Amino acid sequence: MAVGHVNTLTYYGDGRRATRTGCADHRLGSYLRAVRLAAGQLPHSGLAQELDAPSLADVYVPRRASARAARGPEAAEHVFTGDDPIRVLLAGPGHGKSTLLRQHLMSASQHLVSTSMHLPATEADPASSTPAFPVLIRAGDLVGAPLLAPALARAVTEECGPFGLSEELTEDFFRNPPRPGARWLVMVDGLDEVPDRTARLFLLDRLAREAGRTDTPYRFLVATRPLPGGELDRLPRAADRFTLEPFTDADVRTYVHKRLRALPGADRHVRAFLESVLRTRLEELARIPLMTAMLCHLYEADIDRPLPDGRAGVFRSFVELLYEENIHKGVGDLHDRAVHTLVGRYQIPEDRRTVEKAAERAREHLPVLIDHLAHERISGNRAPATAILIAHPHAARPDKVKPPLWDALLASLLRSCGLLADQGGDVEFLHRTLLEYHAARHATRDPEARTLLFDRLFPARRLRDRLRRAGRRTSALEPLDPLGLEPSYLGFLLDALLVAEKPLAKATLRAMEDLFGSAEIIGYHLLKAQLQLGSSIPRPKAARWLTAFANNPALDGRSRVEAAWDLVELEGHLDDGARLLTRLAGDRTLRPDHRTRAAEILAGLEGHERSAGALLLQLIEDLSPDPHSIVVAARGLARIDSHAFLGVQLLTECAMDPGMDDHLRCSAAHWLTELDGHRESGAALLLELAQYGSVSAARHLSEMDQPHREDGVGLLTVFAGNSATPLYDRVHAAEALAKVDSYQGRAARLLTELARESLPGSDSHLTAAERLADVDEEAAADLILPVVRGRGIHPGNRLRALRLLARSTTHQGEATRPLGDIAADTHAEIHDRMGAAEALTELDGHREGGVGLLLGIARDSGVQAWDRIKAASMLAGFGEERSAELLSAFAADPTAPSDARVLAARSLATLDGHRAVGLRLLAALANDPRADENQRINAATSLSILDLYRVRR
Repeated sequence: MAVGHVNTLTYYGDGRRATRTGCADHRLGSYLRAVRLAAGQLPHSGLAQELDAPSLADVYVPRRASARAARGPEAAEHVFTGDDPIRVLLAGPGHGKSTLLRQHLMSASQHLVSTSMHLPATEADPASSTPAFPVLIRAGDLVGAPLLAPALARAVTEECGPFGLSEELTEDFFRNPPRPGARWLVMVDGLDEVPDRTARLFLLDRLAREAGRTDTPYRFLVATRPLPGGELDRLPRAADRFTLEPFTDADVRTYVHKRLRALPGADRHVRAFLESVLRTRLEELARIPLMTAMLCHLYEADIDRPLPDGRAGVFRSFVELLYEENIHKGVGDLHDRAVHTLVGRYQIPEDRRTVEKAAERAREHLPVLIDHLAHERISGNRAPATAILIAHPHAARPDKVKPPLWDALLASLLRSCGLLADQGGDVEFLHRTLLEYHAARHATRDPEARTLLFDRLFPARRLRDRLRRAGRRTSALEPLDPLGLEPSYLGFLLDALLVAEKPLAKATLRAMEDLFGSAEIIGYHLLKAQLQLGSSIPRPKAARWLTAFANNPALDGRSRVEAAWDLVELEGHLDDGARLLTRLAGDRTLRPDHRTRAAEILAGLEGHERSAGALLLQLIEDLSPDPHSIVVAARGLARIDSHAFLGVQLLTECAMDPGMDDHLRCSAAHWLTELDGHRESGAALLLELAQYGSVSAARHLSEMDQPHREDGVGLLTVFAGNSATPLYDRVHAAEALAKVDSYQGRAARLLTELARESLPGSDSHLTAAERLADVDEEAAADLILPVVRGRGIHPGNRLRALRLLARSTTHQGEATRPLGDIAADTHAEIHDRMGAAEALTELDGHREGGVGLLLGIARDSGVQAWDRIKAASMLAGFGEERSAELLSAFAADPTAPSDARVLAARSLATLDGHRAVGLRLLAALANDPRADENQRINAATSLSILDLYRVRR
């Protein structure tokens, strides 16, 4: 039986794994062949699409991705493997998330169409990874969809129909596994393009619930830009996150060679293109795949035309070229037919003239209308695209034309321009960065608009100018805080102001001194974002600002080291950055880990290895009481050719030192496995440590290739199943085992055994069940039912059991009333009340009740400040606007605990519309000279977590 709820994507069955009996659905072969063809089109293929445009297979460059806590990047295809219920793929704008998903869709469907259709219809071997049949859907198509299967059916039919789909797909096709023993891998693309934070949170909750069901036929992969702090924490702890690495120099060369190989004398053109990229200082920008694709298209269009400068220049030239190419693609003829079809409906000459004039006006002003649409979208207007355009005078509907007919004309004009396409029943921009570029064009469309934008972005400078103008009156303006804008959009705005009329351009440079040149932490984060995006910040000024940041003793050490590293990567400033890193590594006022980090970065710079080695040796002497920093310094030495022998010796001694903490010994041995020529000796040390009882060593072994992986898996199994092993180690071993591909089932069985060995309601029982819930929520719920229904259980432990039960699809109804009772009980522990209210808020149909209980706690002056702040932060996590005033007051309250103030400011920064205020409060806490070091570091770290834009280095 299928039961839908507004905020759930759940198919409720009879409690067993949904199955197909007999052979696979007869439509599966047609589906695989159609999606293979559809996936072969480049994502955003409307961008400059030509009949002879390259396919995805022609130009795809294999990518690398990094998992959290992994030793380093690995093939990005690993993201799609394993049995994890849900994973996340992170990357910045234009970094190739959609391309990677389509490449997997194409390659996996090709493999499956040639193999799976010939396999017998039997359950999969439990020792191997479950086969996953990929299906791609945009996050926007899931928002508001009450059921997952129908949403998949609609989206796939619409996308793949033109590519040979034999019949319309219906919900029953996706409701069940694609064949016995297999699952669907649902790849959800563009979560960041869902503009409403509450909608994003609901969608994450829904996916997490579906992924947690034992009978689900789905695994999920969510692709997104980095989201504001905490949003992805809504997913289970076991949901691994992968960061897609930017192009390397070699990747750029490979892509360009593939893209330009059809040109006569291809090698000559590749050299000329790459030389032009260097000459125009676009090499960093070219590491972003979308930018490389645009640059190649510009080069192909006119090999003699110089490449544009900067990101905004690339987009401007690309869009101009797109409009030029539309002339040759017959787009004008399409527009003619659309207009004539509409006009042909009217027989009275006056009506015909009126309709034709209005239609031609809309057609003539299409670029202006597109910019206007982008501006409305980025400002939060989610009305249909045609409704937004009709409100513009250039697209006003004549009285004689019925709304559906006028909507159809406007939609046709938008679709044919190459920048927008049908999506989720509306017309949307093909890429978020295109939307940001066109929104910035609207905001800077003429001198008056540019002046207005300047006054909104920099109201303090406007005030000074107004005072100088002595008496000239202007209307009140709503400020536009740069911190509240998407960094990519802010970059396009600043780029446009920097090339505006000379007085305004000069005023913008002066204002940027205030914005970036204050040498305070917030200025650093703003500048860092723009440099990584490739915005047209004058490089000499950027170098001066970065130097000021790195030299500012009021900033935390981590940010100072990062600023010096950023200077290294600024063209022409490697040696300047190296000098700063040398100074920071030798600065005894900095924390040991920051000094060691500076030396390690220096060791990776060409020409500075020896000086870095000397610094690391000095650090080992200086930091003799700090074993962690010594091990890190030894790792740095081992990576420098001239000091490698000594570094390896030190790492080996640390790994063998019984007086050193277990985790440091394991780290030393693990780092040895990463060094060329020392993999086996490091693995032998890890094996020895594991055989003496180190779960961490066994975990490191399980993350290596065979045969060491099997050693690690065997040892983890022994640890988790041995009743003589301490509880924490048993749970830790089972957790580690669950992260090894194909061993989630074994981990679940071990955790179940551990829970059953324990007294119901005891800490060990609940701890095992909590970790089991990350693998199998329904099995965990079955284990803790006696705790919920029994008596004599400690209230805190009973709450833990209820929260587990609330995660279950089958039993969550039994948790609702008890959770509400605990949350409303003023005699209960405040921590328990907040936990119960939070769990209640997450349950379908009980959000308002839980929010009301949390608000009551946050507003209760009789509750301690820390608990009130924690309750308000929970509310912010649910996107609750009513928490903003409380959080602002708490963050600014000097009598509140410092860590609580940081939490309040960080939570405020995650609320829509309050990001800028929260970030500024965090910056004030990080810069406060009266605060203790821990508060300043905590606030600075929070700013990094909420970083405006970050490209993994």
